[in-house]
Amino acid sequence: MPLSSSLSTPARRFFLALACAAFGLLQVGCASTPEGDPVHGKDRVLSFVAAKDGRKVAIAGDKYHYVFDGDPSVAALLRWDGRTKVTPALIGELKVARNQSFEGQYVLMAFDADLTPEDRNFLVQTGFAKAEVKYGDRTGPVLRYFGTVYGKRYAAVALKSADTVDFSRRQYLKYVEQETLSGPFSQAARSPLAYGADGVMLLGGVPVRMVDGGTDHGCSLRLMLDICFFK
Repeated sequence: MPLSSSLSTPARRFFLALACAAFGLLQVGCASTPEGDPVHGKDRVLSFVAAKDGRKVAIAGDKYHYVFDGDPSVAALLRWDGRTKVTPALIGELKVARNQSFEGQYVLMAFDADLTPEDRNFLVQTGFAKAEVKYGDRTGPVLRYFGTVYGKRYAAVALKSADTVDFSRRQYLKYVEQETLSGPFSQAARSPLAYGADGVMLLGGVPVRMVDGGTDHGCSLRLMLDICFFK
């Protein structure tokens, strides 16, 4: 006869609790409470802007505005005359936490054939590295930069039509909310994208630069968002 069958109900509960505690040290769960499935969503992209001082970047969607800090390499690119030769793109999904903070990865890339020797020197000094890629009908060496963004998601506010991007097709930003059952999500605050008295769009009080969209045939490369870099 198994030991568990000869034990009283309180004793069996005690040994079960003890076993769960031991397994817990190995991250093996005995509880039946589910952690919950992450919620995957997407947001139609309406605009992509950066503060002219390079400190903040924002992707404006239908539902939310995603604001993150610009790293030193992005700030340097904003001041560079050859910035339209570089194409930015997000990689995968933004991971959104309960407090509306998010984390994501991005890539900046420029085909070597589009660059002058001075361009190459600048990008290498900025942190870009050489790579070989095949994308669409283009194959060859590129200079590429990977980065991670950390930012905050805000409730969207209405944009003027002049401040939206004329994409050649609808573009979407994908996100995943991973903490759906471990606590309630905080309400997203109002977006820091706003308009000054002169009607100019501001990001945290600083004028912005816009990214041009897929109708711009000067783009040297199309990635996830079909966008060119800051003009």
